[in-house]
Amino acid sequence: MEKYLALKASAGSGKTFALTVRYISLLLLGAKPSEILTLTFTNKAALEMSQRVFKTLQTLGDDEAYLSEIVRVSNFTKEQILGKKSFLIKLFINDSSSIFTIDKFVNKILREFCGYIGISDDFKILNDDMEILSYKFLQSLDENRFKDLVEFSLYEKKKFNSIFELFKSLIEKNENINPVEIDAKLLNLIKNDILEKAYKIKEHILNCKEASNSAIKAVNFTNFDELFSNTWIEKETIYDYSYFKKCANDEINSVFLELKESFSNYYKLRATYSLNKIFKLYINFKEFKKSFNIDKNYFEFNDISNLVYELLNNKINKDFLYFRLDSNYNHILIDEFQDTSILQYKILKPLIDELISGDSEKFKTFFYVGDPKQSIYRFRGGKRELFDYVLEQNHIIKLENLNTNYRSSKNIIDFVNNTFLNLSNYDYISQMSVRKDGFVELIEDINLQSEDKFLGIVNKIKELLESGINAEDIAILCYTNSDVLELFYYLKESLPNLKIRTDMSSKLINQQNVKALINAIKYLYFKESIYKENFNVLIGKEIDSEFLLDIDLNEFSVEKVLYLVASYFDIIDENIIKLIEQLDNYSNIVDFVYEIDKLDISIENIENSGLQILTIFKSKGLEFHTTILIDRIKRKNHDKSSLLFDYEDINLKNIYYKISAYESFDESYKKALEKEKSLNLDDEKNVLYVALTRAKNNLIIFKKEKNSVFDILNLTTFKSGNLISSQVIEQKEIRQEITYKSLDLGKQEFKISNESSTNSEILKAKYFGLATHYTLEMMIQFDDENLEHSLNLSKTKYFNYLEELDFLAIKKLIQNLIKEEKFKNLIKDAQIVHEQALVYNKEIRVLDLLLYKNGRFIIVDYKTTTQVLSSHKTQVEYYKKAICEIFNTNNVDGYLIYLKEEGILFVDI
Repeated sequence: MEKYLALKASAGSGKTFALTVRYISLLLLGAKPSEILTLTFTNKAALEMSQRVFKTLQTLGDDEAYLSEIVRVSNFTKEQILGKKSFLIKLFINDSSSIFTIDKFVNKILREFCGYIGISDDFKILNDDMEILSYKFLQSLDENRFKDLVEFSLYEKKKFNSIFELFKSLIEKNENINPVEIDAKLLNLIKNDILEKAYKIKEHILNCKEASNSAIKAVNFTNFDELFSNTWIEKETIYDYSYFKKCANDEINSVFLELKESFSNYYKLRATYSLNKIFKLYINFKEFKKSFNIDKNYFEFNDISNLVYELLNNKINKDFLYFRLDSNYNHILIDEFQDTSILQYKILKPLIDELISGDSEKFKTFFYVGDPKQSIYRFRGGKRELFDYVLEQNHIIKLENLNTNYRSSKNIIDFVNNTFLNLSNYDYISQMSVRKDGFVELIEDINLQSEDKFLGIVNKIKELLESGINAEDIAILCYTNSDVLELFYYLKESLPNLKIRTDMSSKLINQQNVKALINAIKYLYFKESIYKENFNVLIGKEIDSEFLLDIDLNEFSVEKVLYLVASYFDIIDENIIKLIEQLDNYSNIVDFVYEIDKLDISIENIENSGLQILTIFKSKGLEFHTTILIDRIKRKNHDKSSLLFDYEDINLKNIYYKISAYESFDESYKKALEKEKSLNLDDEKNVLYVALTRAKNNLIIFKKEKNSVFDILNLTTFKSGNLISSQVIEQKEIRQEITYKSLDLGKQEFKISNESSTNSEILKAKYFGLATHYTLEMMIQFDDENLEHSLNLSKTKYFNYLEELDFLAIKKLIQNLIKEEKFKNLIKDAQIVHEQALVYNKEIRVLDLLLYKNGRFIIVDYKTTTQVLSSHKTQVEYYKKAICEIFNTNNVDGYLIYLKEEGILFVDI
């Protein structure tokens, strides 16, 4: 096995396959699941990784591709691998795996060491309510600081909320910032100097007999702001401005060059002055936000990363931190490495360094996989340059490229290759295909820029359905959630019998019926016509239509009001129901109308089959039989950020304050701006690469005639191949049956049946048991208050693997336990020790609960399984024997406690 390996894996090239092979090979080579730190970027990916490893272990020998690759990577023979199959399954089920999202892992570190920075370990992860946070921040400012904020707001013509969002972006970057004090009087002095030189040029032009009206108009300024808006000051020389040519001479050009030099100094001084103001205010905001979050006991993900970074650099020794983590991580696997942020990498770096340069006698490995071409999350901090940077800094890491596409048909691969190989300054290696045929069509659709923008898409869907392609095999990719919603409702109306599902993060309050209901309630409350007209438009009524319903909002509960209004207008659907379920947060109708716009709950999707509509960002990592890709409907929002961050590798080189025309007077700013534009262009290309590589068999692109995003790829109308219908069954590879004899590696505690349980059910049962035990372990006292606290801790540890309903079930089981009279009598007046480790016969065993009272030891072993197994009794008998010998006593009782939904079962051992 290559101990240190980086894989550049193009789309469809088997990235997950490679990760799974690596993971199983490590198990074969003696690693425990708890030692293999596996980091992904989404909860879904973490769960799927667990399921993929487990399924592959269960079916080991059925898939020749997996088995052959594991042979290559691990250097074990097929017979050796298959002989260990039962052992590996048992190992994976019984040991706690370390498969996390990277946010979850960072969160885990903070909870472990939060006491070092005065934070409670049961903090919640929430988004800031910027309205409340901003208001409280303003209240916290003294007179001088508030004056600074107001002066900056007026000087830069920025609203407070815009300034606070700027502060949030700085918090996300978490770079060291050192304000440089600039006296505002210097700005006035340099402005006067600029005006003095500019007036000399003005006087010269006005006295020039050959000056045109345009030349005279160009010097029609009376103050600095009017001069500042002129474009002629950006020219290299005065001769370069056509209107001044007739009046230009070397003497006035010399003044012009002096003016440019003064402007250059002004820009630098002006930018530094504004940055200084921002940084001073930002430091105040950052300190306030931290104390506010600690007081409210919640943090955003960016806050958590910042706090962990602070821990590593200021509060505790890095070695101590990693030593204290639950497991000794001897192996690291990182998925989607191109999406890692600089801050995340800085947190992981000491752990990576320890593996690469640590104790050579121990078996330690580092593996990361990604594709810089699929880096589409730079706006969230993703830094694709990290992939190559880590290689350059660690020459011991070997690089391999995966460029064989197993997903898409040949015509699609050829189209993608031809498209991206022809781009200049884009790092692309041709992909090879293993499949034949395929269909690609690019349509320039005039409808996309008309009122009936989705007409062509509806006609294409009809054509696909008539051609034998099933609706559930079709995915439509859009640029934004608003496009997804708009298309969803259009298709619902145009093709009412078509099942449609969406996968988006759109807020519930933006769903059409929910938005209509909220506007109806606001109209009934405020009696302002704008809400009535919003409501009319949303439910398809004419403008000025009468609103006939009139009810007393104070007569009924909030839930009843919403139900009555939704029923009256016949707009109840699954999203309205979900809204009504959230109304515990609003004690009365006043709370509802003023606070509902802050509700941060996602839309409900009840369809799990049918045609799928999703954003390109949501499609990453997925594949579809037939993909329809739609051009960007609306122009991309202009970047309104005030700051420009210039990085060299992963190190911040400079921060610039953006000022119009600054690039004409400062070469370094110009280069930074050009670099940012280049990165933005690459972001666009990467998004398109992701979108164009989702299709397996058929790819159909709808392009606008003008201002198309596909223009950056130089794409025009194109058609290749024939549609592949859903009925075509690909010939499966005939694999030879492999027979093997299992090695005698000990008796497995329980039998796994492929017939009775699915992979996900078995894994869920495993993590359900782990989460239940962990919740019980964290309870200092057995009461409802401690249960809530411990359950929150359990959620943060196992939310990758369990759903909210699972945690409710755990809560119910433990509530049954703490209400059980027999259990109450056991723990009454007893000394309680959770998760007591015993060393007996050179083995380490852990007791769930050890009690001591009235001179007797009481052993309690919790079980979440439904069956009472003899092995469970044997286990407790072993514990009893150990306690008897260790403490030289016969006063030991043992109990098995089975936690069941219908009640608690005690088994006296």
